[in-house]
Amino acid sequence: MPIKRPFLLYLRSRLNLGLAIAAGCLIVLSLLLLRPYALAPIVVIVLVYAALTVAFFFSRRGAKEVVAESDEDRMKMVREKIEGFAAIRERISVLRIGDEKMARALEYFLQESGSYLEKCRELSSYSPLANERIERVRDICQVFLGEKDEDSTDRRYGVTEAAAGAEVASDPAERFSRDILECTRVIKERITEDLLGSSGEERLSIMKELEEKK
Repeated sequence: MPIKRPFLLYLRSRLNLGLAIAAGCLIVLSLLLLRPYALAPIVVIVLVYAALTVAFFFSRRGAKEVVAESDEDRMKMVREKIEGFAAIRERISVLRIGDEKMARALEYFLQESGSYLEKCRELSSYSPLANERIERVRDICQVFLGEKDEDSTDRRYGVTEAAAGAEVASDPAERFSRDILECTRVIKERITEDLLGSSGEERLSIMKELEEKK
């Protein structure tokens, strides 16, 4: 994948910042020591800085600086995404489900997703598929709680008394808990498939490929 805006990445690199600080210091010294004749030295300093900037940008050293800055951006994006899904998991952990089957399924999910996110932080990587399953568990919980609230309201006003037996037989908690366990299984598999046993370059390739498929 080509690096976007390489010149802007170079301008913020440590190498260029060092050159800019040095040029700035020389300009200040020129203003202090050569005040009546400072314009010419300042123009020379600016031209030299511009020439060095162009020369370094097209050099191997400049290319390394650009790659380093691009990698830093990517790592920042990865960390932000990991913490974003950690926040989703945290919101799931404080939900009051009120059903034993769902509670057990969520306990297992929280255990495995916690291990997954910890490994993500350790390796500075993630699995888009596992992340999608964390979001899916959140959605499952929201749907379950919504249906539970609707059922509670209907029962309060006697709307669904005739269908109570059918609802008990269908047991939505059983269905939702199975879905959560399936999501948890995928998350657990992704730790091995996408995060462990591969190099950093391979993990990056996996991340890009899976992101493109979403």
